[in-house]
Amino acid sequence: MRILLIKPPLNKNLLAPNHDEPLELEYVAAAASGHDVEILDMRIEKNLWRKLDRFQPDLVGVTAFTCDVRAASAVLQEVRKFDPLIKTVVGGHHATILPGDFARPFVDVIFQGMADESFKQFVEILAGGGDVGEIPNIALVGEKGLRFTERRPFAGDLDRLPLPARHLTSHYRKHYRDSVGNVTGLIVSSRGCPYRCTFCACWKIMDGKYLTRSVEAVVDEFAALAAGVDLVCFAADNTLQDTGRAWRLVQMFRDRGIRKRFMMYARTDMIAGHPDLLVALKEVGLDYLLVGIESFRDEDLKKLNKKVAAETNIAALRILRELDISVSPHLIVDPDFSRDDFRQLYNYVLKMDLFRPVYTVLTPLPGTTLYEENHERLAIRDYDFFDFTHSVLPTRLSRRDFYRQYASLYNKSYSFRRYFRWRWRTLSDFLRGKKHFAPPADRIPFLLLAFLRIFALRLYLKVRHRYKIEPLV
Repeated sequence: MRILLIKPPLNKNLLAPNHDEPLELEYVAAAASGHDVEILDMRIEKNLWRKLDRFQPDLVGVTAFTCDVRAASAVLQEVRKFDPLIKTVVGGHHATILPGDFARPFVDVIFQGMADESFKQFVEILAGGGDVGEIPNIALVGEKGLRFTERRPFAGDLDRLPLPARHLTSHYRKHYRDSVGNVTGLIVSSRGCPYRCTFCACWKIMDGKYLTRSVEAVVDEFAALAAGVDLVCFAADNTLQDTGRAWRLVQMFRDRGIRKRFMMYARTDMIAGHPDLLVALKEVGLDYLLVGIESFRDEDLKKLNKKVAAETNIAALRILRELDISVSPHLIVDPDFSRDDFRQLYNYVLKMDLFRPVYTVLTPLPGTTLYEENHERLAIRDYDFFDFTHSVLPTRLSRRDFYRQYASLYNKSYSFRRYFRWRWRTLSDFLRGKKHFAPPADRIPFLLLAFLRIFALRLYLKVRHRYKIEPLV
């Protein structure tokens, strides 16, 4: 059977589009080994009909986050126009949570949850002419609506899953880069999350489970992946949740002489409680940590069910600064912010010396507790705008003022004025013997800052005027 798996084209609303490898499709492709499988990344290669004409697939599958629903649907609609006999399937986060949004005439089957096992079964039964209705965790699209099969939680051993079929995307590899140009590669060390944040659906997708791969399997894959990339990104929400396992990872890197730049996600309570682990990780290649600070206020963190205190966030950030470990802090902008809230958030960034902040607008993604609590309040229901830079909820400020304040956060955080003020402060401290004249690990070099300022000017103006194009209900 010829199988074509497609990453849909980018949503035009995205300010900072993701250019990581389509790891989810590489895993699904590996599950279908033994068949003729290809991956089309339409973020890079856009001629769908040429690919369909050349490959002549029997089955086409698409993956979709919420902001990709329209693009994914358009792809499958084009496939049906090309050849009505091609089987079409869709999976991913949104299909799992709201399968009804894909109950369309051009979709045959919807996959729910992790499809490593179900897709393999589906392909085998379809190729043999059997009844796919016996496969768990799918929904069959018919004239009378959706027919759901048995729902079974993912209970597989992650070590038994085949490694991602990266050879199918090797011709795209040079395009998979981060915001500063590093060629990146993704690796999964765990799935799921033991926490229950209201704004996250990760734990619901995994039915509340938190599963890990063996350290040996992770290191083996890391070593193989590292040869072709500049930066290895651990694509897991809680890579360091089990600190004993993290120490074994460090030890295996040392034993095998692996020294490669990598990044991870980490919670601030883990950082604050285990600075010695961070020192060891830095020694074997830790380049930076992506840290969900979310808020500088305890009441906000409690509302988000983050299970961490504002003081813990401060302690963690100070430890990272002392250890000279770069951090990408993610901070939530609440649609209910006043002008004073915006001011306080920026002052926090200044106080904590956060040089590469990422500001995300609080977005109730389907599947989250936040969505369940706010579904009736949505000001925007078009999924194209569920991109973390639009407010799909009502705003306290006028929408014009909200986006101007939001754009100003980025403008001030990455300004020349802030850069030169930091330079002067650093020089003054050096002359008074307070510290060495050296930039922190995450201080943006001037030339890179200049490039970012030029590149970001159009985006800055676009953010300020977002309210003009929003399809408010």
